[in-house]
Amino acid sequence: MLKDQSAISIATIAPFYTTAIPYIELFKNYGSVIDHVNHQFYTDKVSTPKGYLEAFRLRAEQSDKNKLLPSYEVNGRGIQGDAFFEALDLLKENGFEVNGLMIFSADASSTNNYYYERKSQAFLLSSTSV
Repeated sequence: MLKDQSAISIATIAPFYTTAIPYIELFKNYGSVIDHVNHQFYTDKVSTPKGYLEAFRLRAEQSDKNKLLPSYEVNGRGIQGDAFFEALDLLKENGFEVNGLMIFSADASSTNNYYYERKSQAFLLSSTSV
């Protein structure tokens, strides 16, 4: 309804580990109007690229793999550092298209000149085909 009224152009949901079940139901009922699923993978306590791939597979089964976005928390929980980018490579190698990603939080990135945001942009640009 909000899209039909042009109040919004993009609809995103952001489930996390303990709220996944209600969001699965929400997606089942309204998936056609949801553009992106920003599952907050850093709440899944995944610390390795292989673990991230497995968590992503699970969440892709619960929503739509083409709408699911990888996510990262700077200096926070879950997978950290360059292991996140190794996980992104694993996603691609296993047939997932990475068309975007979410990073939390830009405030934490200001001290390292937005390293993860910049590296994410480079990853996305190198992954894009025209």
